[in-house]
This record gives sequence, structure tokens and C-alpha cells, in this order.
Amino acid sequence: MESENVEYRLQEFLRNYFGKEFIDNKKVISISCLQFGDTGKGKFVDLFANWADMIVRPTGGPNAGHTIYYQNEEWILHSVPSGVVHSEKTNVIGSDTVIDPLELLKEMSALKARGISLDNLYISLRANLILPTHIVLDRLGEMKAGKARVGTTGKGVGPTYIDKLARRGLTMNDLLNPIVFKRKLEKLMDYHRRLIIEMGGYEAAWKILDGMNNTYTAVVGGYSSGELFSIGNIAKHYLELGQLFQSFICDTDKMVRDAVGYKNILLEGAQGFMLSIDYGTYPFVTCSDCSPAGMAKGAGLKERDIDASFGIIKGFYETRVGKGPFPTEIGGKDSEQWCNELGSRDKEKEMFSEATVNDPNPYMQGIAIRRHAGEYGATTGRPRRTGWLDLPMLRYALELSGVKHIIMTKLDVLTGIKTINLCHSYDYDGPDYSYGDYHFKKGVIVDTAVPDPEVLDYCKPVYKEFVGWEDDIRGFKEAEELPLKLTRIARYLEASIRHQAKIAIISVGPEPDETIFMP
Repeated sequence: MESENVEYRLQEFLRNYFGKEFIDNKKVISISCLQFGDTGKGKFVDLFANWADMIVRPTGGPNAGHTIYYQNEEWILHSVPSGVVHSEKTNVIGSDTVIDPLELLKEMSALKARGISLDNLYISLRANLILPTHIVLDRLGEMKAGKARVGTTGKGVGPTYIDKLARRGLTMNDLLNPIVFKRKLEKLMDYHRRLIIEMGGYEAAWKILDGMNNTYTAVVGGYSSGELFSIGNIAKHYLELGQLFQSFICDTDKMVRDAVGYKNILLEGAQGFMLSIDYGTYPFVTCSDCSPAGMAKGAGLKERDIDASFGIIKGFYETRVGKGPFPTEIGGKDSEQWCNELGSRDKEKEMFSEATVNDPNPYMQGIAIRRHAGEYGATTGRPRRTGWLDLPMLRYALELSGVKHIIMTKLDVLTGIKTINLCHSYDYDGPDYSYGDYHFKKGVIVDTAVPDPEVLDYCKPVYKEFVGWEDDIRGFKEAEELPLKLTRIARYLEASIRHQAKIAIISVGPEPDETIFMP
């Protein structure tokens, strides 16, 4: 009954917010993250899936996970679109994704075991394939880089995109053509073998694979037998997978283009705008474009085909996984080192059970907020670096993304925090640095972020303090119910981004019905 109620409220919101014409005609909506990912996209993709006829996952790979709640259970999906639980919806894995067929098969099998039909799933013939050697190269690269590593998930995504851009990658369609697949695989494996020898050798590669699971070791061949990275072994296993995926593989770009104007289409973003290869904090980024423009391209559309772009931010805080600049990180460099090198969910539970969200020590406060919010990798338990909401970075993301409608999530996490800080600008404290025709000097006040780590690493956040709220906001459904102290911060946020965008939806809990649609 609650899900029916929130579906009705969503329809009414779209009608009131965009007008009757929006509801009466078929539209394209994109939902993406404006920060560094992990902002709760899964909840809203699942909610908007009730409006959509077609849900498209246009970019990214198994390095990004989406958590949704369906039939009172938590579901974590990595490659399959979140709308797959809706049997009457068309679900598409788009052409700018990269796919590990072994992991995708595992995910699909798990869904089928839970009674989910996959008859509504389609996979782009142009999506690129992740091979076991891509995973090895990813992890060898991180090991060799040491402290200079980017902090990848080690799932082979980066090396696969590199091969795609270098025009030597394999696609899902190649799985349907054995002769072509073997010819292209032989050429690619020759290149990968040379790289592996240069980066650490076969023994190091075997240790990586042996530490994963038997599926990968079976695919690449046995190290002791001298058949490691055998073309015959890899071709055999991957072509068998091709037979399993054959009925799902098609020209999804054409399918989605043909649906414009005839179906409601939802583009499901992966990761976050500040991790975009084109717009993020390069080189500490992912290998795909997470912007609405990149999502449109990965779906086979043009950016102008998108009728409404929703961008998600966490309510007055944000998180980041792995390396990269994070000016508002609570606890600063100590927090970064702990999250990237030393910490885990279990260690924090054991060592910091006394930390509170109002701890006077920022390092301890950051840990307490993370524990309270459950900010850990869904699979790894890796702590997410936690910081206050960064308005200079949000201004930049809004300017470049073109997003006009903000969804604010996880506000319930900050209930009970006495002082909430919003970073309204930076004080640059670094050496002279030229950013194009602009020259940074010590003492410069930065209003809008630039995505350059050489600048951001020297940016000290300038905060405006707000008194927090004590009221439990879980379950609220109307804006009028929100505490005045909370709405004051939200109004300041909208004014500070110069009304480039408007807060359209507020989430006050993980359940679908814990959603406020703004008037």
C-alpha cells in the first residue's frame, strides 16, 4: 500500500512540477549523482522506474553498485539496471558499459534464483568485454603505483576502457562470432602478456587470480601447467558464455532511439559527476563520462533528448572512495589515510565504538558519522571518506552538467548533530599555479571549484555554521513537517548555488515512502 501511495505522489509531483504536458506525453529523465557517487541513486531509480517504461544503464561497469529495496529485501546490483525487478519494464545495459561476463552471469543467476524474470533484459552488442587479464593488469598497476595509486576497485574496468579507446577491445557482439572473437582475442592477449611481464610477471598475475575464485583460474588455465592466459581456454569459456547471453544481445542504441517519444525512458547513472573522465578530478576519476551528456551518449541518444535531469546530493554531507582531493573531509589527511590504507567496517566497530557524531575531534566525528550512516563499500566493507557538503564543487557540477533539479538524500543521518558546516568557498593556500588563463596565488578565495588536484589539494574550506536539528524526520512526507533549522540550511544552499537548480525531492530515510516531493 505504501509503494502505491509513493507512486501516486510521484505522478502528482511530476504533474505539478513540470506541468500536465509532461505527464501526458512520453519523456526522457536522467538520474545522476552530482558528487563522488554513493548518494542513494538506487532508491530513486527504483522509484522512478514506476513512471518509466524503459530503464537504461548507459555507462560504467561492475565497479559501481546500486542498492535498492524490493519486497522488504535489500538488493545490490552492479551491472543489471535497477528496474529489472519490474517484469513489465524494458531494461537495457547500454553501449558505453564494460561487462565482466562471469560477474554478469553470477548476478543474473542470483536474480533468477530470487524469482526475477530476465525476459525484459537487453545487452548492447557494443558493450566492451572485461577479460581476466584486464583484472590482472588493473591490480598489478595499483600494486606497482604504491602510494601514487588511484584507488581503483580492481575489477578491470580501467584497462578495458583503455583497450576500447585504443581500438583493440572486444565487444559483446564478438561473443556471437567465434572466428572473429578468436582472431581479436589472439591479438589482444599478445599485447596483454607483454604488459603483464613488464608489470610483474606471470607469478604475480597468478597470485592475483588465485586469490579471487576458481571461476577465473579455470578460464585462464593452470599456472603450473604452463597454460596461463591460454587463448584456447579463454576462448572456450567466453564463447560458451556468449551462447548463454545470445538472446539478450542486440542493438540497444537503436532500440532506445526508436523508443523516444513513444515510451517513458529513465537513464540510470553510475558513480558521480566528480568522477567523470571528462569533468571530474582527473586523474582520480573513473573511465567513463558520468554526466547526463555521457549517459545520453551511452544510451544511444543526444543530450537534447533528455527532458529532465535530476542530480542527487547527500543532505549536507558527502563521501568519497579511494584517492583524490576532498577539501571538506572531516578529519583531513588522517581520515584519508585510515580509509584508504588501514580501516575497515569491522575495525571501526571494534576500535571506535565510543565515537559520537558530536565528537569535538573531527577525525572521530567523521568516523561516527560514517558508522551511523553505514558509509562502507557494499561488498568490501571499505570505509568511505566522509566530509561536509562542498558548495564550490556543487556549483561547478551544476554549471557543467546542466542539472536543474536536485534530489537531496540521507538527511536523516544528520539528525542530532549540533553543528552542521557548509563549505561556501575555499581559501587557496598553495604555490602560484596557472589554470589556463587564470593564476592561483596564495590567499585567493575560490567560489567555484576547478577539478584540478593541483589546486584542490591546497584549498582550505571556509565554512558557514548552522545549528542542527534534533527532531526525528524519518517518515515525513510533506515539506511543512521538516524542522525550521533544516529548512534554513536548505534555503541557504539554494541561494548559494545562485538558484542554478532547485531542490525538488528530499529523502528522509531509505524506504521509498520516506520521500518528500517539494511544491
